[in-house]
Amino acid sequence: MAAPVMSLEVLPASFGDCLLLTCHTPSGPWRLLVDTGPDETYSALQAHLRSLMPNAQGKRVVDTFVVSHIDHDHIGGAALLLNDDSLDLEFGDIWFNAPTPAGPRTRGVAEGQRLAEILGATSRALPWNVATEGQWLRSSPKQRCPSIDPRRGLKLTVVSPSLMKLKALFAQWDKELAKMRAKTREAVEPARLPRGVLLLEDLAASETATDKALPNGSSIALLVEYKKKSALLAADAHPDVLVEELRALADSRQVKLPWNVDVFKLPHHGSRANVTTELLKVVRARHYVVSTNNAQFGHPDSEALARVICTGGRPTIWFNYTTKQNLSWNDPERRAQYRYACRYPSAPGGGVRLEL
Repeated sequence: MAAPVMSLEVLPASFGDCLLLTCHTPSGPWRLLVDTGPDETYSALQAHLRSLMPNAQGKRVVDTFVVSHIDHDHIGGAALLLNDDSLDLEFGDIWFNAPTPAGPRTRGVAEGQRLAEILGATSRALPWNVATEGQWLRSSPKQRCPSIDPRRGLKLTVVSPSLMKLKALFAQWDKELAKMRAKTREAVEPARLPRGVLLLEDLAASETATDKALPNGSSIALLVEYKKKSALLAADAHPDVLVEELRALADSRQVKLPWNVDVFKLPHHGSRANVTTELLKVVRARHYVVSTNNAQFGHPDSEALARVICTGGRPTIWFNYTTKQNLSWNDPERRAQYRYACRYPSAPGGGVRLEL
């Protein structure tokens, strides 16, 4: 069996995100870590990183660490990670948006120390947005593609956030940062689950409100491409931003929509407020990933997964937890009727790994 070109590991992160994407290049693995999950699941990330092979200098390298936005279920384990000397970690770059940009590379040490303070690291200065020369990671014609080692053939395209969404968060930065540190969350309506063999078309067509949360709107979402394989990692991004940017990107590359990717990590853990019909008309995937154990928000919402299934193409849906709610989508009659597949962890609490 041929070695994979790209692999995506969706680690157990409770109701949050913790993703490790590896591009297997001739010069060695290039690793992208997106978020850490909440602090209560840090041990799973720690164990996984400890299994990585150190380089010749004895360091375990994470080439790019993306902190997508300031929600506890995405950033909560960052301080633990950055203070964990036992892992001998080396970061090539850390992508994170804060109200004041990091500044030019020449100010890297001082600005990296400020990043460390924001993220809760106590003993180290850190590289901060080096790829964008200290500027915000955002979707724009001039800044969609940060400079990632071109010799490896890697391409990362930023498809969220927009400048408008970033500024909306920054206007409420202190308030939202306090909420994140206090681990407070917005109340949400419980998910409605399908029972028996239902017409998912009715669920898919349901009118649902779209996400307005400021931190979610500021999410760094990325399209990662390597050797004709691609993954769209959408964090908790707002669907209107993803739709607008993917349309603009398709136009600039003269690609006919829907934009086809191999893997689509669904935004906001499969929330109906983020996985919209309009979004799924713009992007189509072979594999859809849901990262949640259903806690707190009750995600994934039945409307969201119905929309995924009804787009066609015989999708495979990956769940990083085997729960009663997630298993409800594995009903044999429903799978046969709608021609989709489900994948779950091979071991309890083990997360899932996709290889492309």
